[in-house]
Amino acid sequence: MAKQKKRWGIVISIISIVIILTGIYIVLQYPPLSHKILYNTIIPFLGILFSLASFFIGHFSYPRVHNLKVYLAGYLTGITSIAYFLLFRIPARNEHAITLLLLLIFINLSIILFLPSYVKYRITKRITYILVAIECALLLSARFNVLTIEWTNYFVRKDFFHVTAFLVFIWFIDIILVSVFRLKDEFHLGGLFSGCALLYFLIYFTPAIFNKQYAFEAESVFFVFVTLYLIIGIIIHWFSRIEHRISYDPLLQIYNRNYCSKIIEEQSNVKTIPPFAIAMIDIDHFKKVNDTYGHQAGDKVLYLVAQIILREVIPDGIACRYGGEEIIVFFPNKKTKDILSTVENLRSSIEETKIPIKKRKKLTVTVSCGISHRDALSQNIMDVIYTADKALYRAKKGGRNQVKTGKTSISSAKKR
Repeated sequence: MAKQKKRWGIVISIISIVIILTGIYIVLQYPPLSHKILYNTIIPFLGILFSLASFFIGHFSYPRVHNLKVYLAGYLTGITSIAYFLLFRIPARNEHAITLLLLLIFINLSIILFLPSYVKYRITKRITYILVAIECALLLSARFNVLTIEWTNYFVRKDFFHVTAFLVFIWFIDIILVSVFRLKDEFHLGGLFSGCALLYFLIYFTPAIFNKQYAFEAESVFFVFVTLYLIIGIIIHWFSRIEHRISYDPLLQIYNRNYCSKIIEEQSNVKTIPPFAIAMIDIDHFKKVNDTYGHQAGDKVLYLVAQIILREVIPDGIACRYGGEEIIVFFPNKKTKDILSTVENLRSSIEETKIPIKKRKKLTVTVSCGISHRDALSQNIMDVIYTADKALYRAKKGGRNQVKTGKTSISSAKKR
C-alpha cells in the first residue's frame, strides 16, 4: 500500500488524449463548410453552457473538497471560455485578443499549480475574486480597446518554429513536471491539470496543425472540450475525496476502522487467503500522555506513531486504526517469521523518535506489538486478530516496548 494511494491522475490524463482524438475526428469527419449549424450554433451554445457549468461546479466544490485549486480552476476556466465564445469568437474574431486570452490561460494554470490547496474559505474567495476581477478587466479591455493588445503581436501564433512556440512548449513541459512533483497526492488533480495543459497547448497550435479551412473550427471544438474535461475531472476528484473520507482516518492519515472491517469481512480488494499475517500495535501508557500533556499532544503522538508505522510497513503492509491508540497492520502473503523483523524495526523507530509537543519539550513513547498469521482457510481473520491481541497482551504484561508472537490454532474461535 502506497501512502494514501499516490493518486496523481494517470486515468484522467489519458481521458484528455481520448478527448483530443475525439475532437480531431469531429473536425475531420464533419467539415465546416458542409456543417455550418454545428460550428455556428451548436458548438458556441455548448461552449457557453459548459462555461457556466464550470462556474457552478467550481463554486460548489469548496464545501465538498475544500480545495483552492479546484475552486479557482472552475472560475477561471469558466471566465476564459465564456470570453472566447461571447467576446472574441461570435462578434468579431481578433487573433491578438485570442492570443491574450491564451496567455492568460497559461498564467492561470501556472498560478493554480503553485497556490496552496487547503486554505480558509475566506482566503479562497478573496484570492479567486481578485483574480477574476483582474481578468475580466483585461478581457473586456481587449475586446473594446484594440490598442491595449497591440503588444501581443510578439506572441501571435504562427508556426512550430517561431520563438513563441518554443516558449509555449517549455511552459507545457514545466506544467507537467510541476504537477508530477507537487500534485502527486492530490486525488487526480495532477493528471487533470496536465490534461488541461495538453488541451490548451493543442489550442495554441491549431493554426499550425490544421489548415485554414479547419483551424478556426478546431479551436472552437477544443475550447468546448477543455471545459467539459475540467468538469469531468472535478467530479472524479469529488468522488475520490469522498472515498478517501469513507476509508481513511482524518487524524492518523491511515485506513480507518471501516476499511479494517471490510478486510475482516473479506469484502475489500485485499487478498486474505493464507498465508496472511496480522500485527496488533498499541501505544504504551497513552492515557498518561493525554492526562499529563493534554489531548492535543496525544493527537500529535498518535499521528506521528501512525506515520512511522506506515513508513515501515510499506509496501507489504496495510495499516488501519483499530480503535483508540491501537493500530492493526495486515500483511497479505506473509507469515509471522516474514514480518517479525519489520515489526521490530517499527517498534525500534518509534522508541527512538523524539516527538515535539511544546516549544522545548520532546516526548518519547514506546509501543507493544503482537503478531500472528493465518495458515489455513479454516482460520478466519478474527481468529488471527484474537491470537495477535493475546500476544500483544503478553507483551504489555511482560514489560511493554516489545514484540510477541502467537500461533493461531484452528480451534481458536472456540476458546473465545
